[in-house]
Amino acid sequence: MAYNIIDLLNKAISVSIRKREIYENIKRKEYNVPSMEIIPKILIKKIDNTIEYYEALKKEIGNESFEEIDIRIYDRISFLINEFSKKIYEPEINNVREFLEFSLGLEKDTYSLIIDIQGRFTENTSDVHTKTYKILSAMISNKADFVATLEKILK
Repeated sequence: MAYNIIDLLNKAISVSIRKREIYENIKRKEYNVPSMEIIPKILIKKIDNTIEYYEALKKEIGNESFEEIDIRIYDRISFLINEFSKKIYEPEINNVREFLEFSLGLEKDTYSLIIDIQGRFTENTSDVHTKTYKILSAMISNKADFVATLEKILK
């Protein structure tokens, strides 16, 4: 079985769903602070938009033929994603600032993971011209925008 970018998008969707579950759990807790009801809703919406973005990428690339990802590279990437997903946890949150700091850290870690995946995929200079590389670049850009937004909010 050959692996391609669709397999990576499916894994990215799984990680996003895991993050959404954590944010949903945080949102359900009683904080008696109105902003602790609003901020998680906003970030859950952003995660939903990210999932929709990944689904749209999958539809867009649909039946196009993509470069196969070497099984050794895919195994390493898959291991990294699975380990990352296992390390996502629900922290003890007491206020909006802690929640935003947690979210920023989680999004920065996700950003780093996608960059790591892109780097592992790139074995030679011609790989930067592949469709897979370009899709990973778009995913990195999307995540960088979200990280920048969270950083601005925290200032």
